[in-house]
Amino acid sequence: MESRAGQPVLPPTDLGWRLLGWVGLVFLVIGLLDLGLGWYPPRFGSAEWEFGTITRTLDSLPISVLGLAMVMASAVQRRVTWAMRAAAVLCGILAACLVAAFVIFLLDIPIALRTVTDPVLRTGLDRAIVKAIVQGVLYPTVLATVGWRGVRAAGRARTFG
Repeated sequence: MESRAGQPVLPPTDLGWRLLGWVGLVFLVIGLLDLGLGWYPPRFGSAEWEFGTITRTLDSLPISVLGLAMVMASAVQRRVTWAMRAAAVLCGILAACLVAAFVIFLLDIPIALRTVTDPVLRTGLDRAIVKAIVQGVLYPTVLATVGWRGVRAAGRARTFG
């Protein structure tokens, strides 16, 4: 199909998936930049910094994960194997980093609970801990699943495409 100027025109569905991929890439870059800046300057060994930074990281993940999922969906639908593999690798790296951060977070919980004695502050702390535990389990699980499915889709696309 060609336009009046003789330029090829993409089918509407392909154009939509390409746009989804580009918007996802923008979300991913912005989200990863936000995550990276949250860890700078590093102060590992400070339980307060670790607890706060990891909690903030988990709260900041939706944009990055949404962007990564959009990139993966676009790549899978368009059968772009290099993009599927790249997104899958990034999913794996992000999942592994989150698991490591989650372990650190879990080790900091007893320190945080001993430090906060005010009942009002303790309620807020308890909520933050519950929320972070749910996020710390779900995000790596989702990322690992999306990454694994992306690897499998890339293998199928190469074999049959």
